[in-house]
Amino acid sequence: MAIVTSEGIVLKTHALGETSRIAVVYTRDHGLVKMVAKGARKTPSRFGYALEPLTRGRYVYYFKPDRDLHLLSQADTLTPTGSRIGDLERLAHAEAALELIDRLVWGEEPHAELFDLLAAVLEAVTAAPAASLPALTIAFQLQVASLLGYRPRLDACAECGGPLSQRRLFSPARGGLLCDRCAGEEPGTVALSADALAGLSLLLTRPVGEAGEYFEVRRAGEILRVVEAFLKYHFQRFKGLRSLDLLRALPAERAGDEAARAPGEAAPPAAPRDVAGDAEPHRSSGGAPPGSPSSREMPCAT
Repeated sequence: MAIVTSEGIVLKTHALGETSRIAVVYTRDHGLVKMVAKGARKTPSRFGYALEPLTRGRYVYYFKPDRDLHLLSQADTLTPTGSRIGDLERLAHAEAALELIDRLVWGEEPHAELFDLLAAVLEAVTAAPAASLPALTIAFQLQVASLLGYRPRLDACAECGGPLSQRRLFSPARGGLLCDRCAGEEPGTVALSADALAGLSLLLTRPVGEAGEYFEVRRAGEILRVVEAFLKYHFQRFKGLRSLDLLRALPAERAGDEAARAPGEAAPPAAPRDVAGDAEPHRSSGGAPPGSPSSREMPCAT
């Protein structure tokens, strides 16, 4: 057993007994750590805001490599991100980032670059224009998957390495774009629009903090559906982002109506809308067959 100090970001908490709490914290030095905070549910708590989800803090705890729970000794707040978010839309996207790490990361394996990515997207969510929040979430999903070894391939066929199909055929199962020959042998491919492919490439390659500046990213809803199908196939514990269901239950004007529209672009005719704010994408004849995972529509806002 060793006493360690590490920066961390609180993902979620659970009650333990009558007075204590378990905090699930993603730390820079030990990855995902479950900490027991004794007396944390008393009022006032000696841990203050440091155990609230979204908070970035400095945590001192007794680390035991062979244990699932580690005793928290001290916690100091560095960035109270939750208190800086004043609207439901930003909160939903911030919670989506926490949920993604909780679902995709497993065990106490340090990954400083992933920790910095999480810190960067939470900082961006608090300040970015509301219209760019879907772009931030998509960029974060893509870059987390890349850091964990599942980077979508967009420069050549993900199956054979050959020239890509002009129809822009993406396979969630194969992890990228396909050539015409491989696409013909692969069920569940999706024909991307030119705007969706451009946005996918942009959000995959640029720093996540800059995604808040990308008003030119169009078809965000189309990109989100493809990325979530990709994540579901490659990460068993990923079942979609429940945090974003909050936005699907809101009226369209509250759920990011302008998110997928470029500056100056006229508003489209009324149509069902999703969390990213664009209407249902047109699927070409080269798209996914009915019933395949990537052809099923996501729930739309009412």
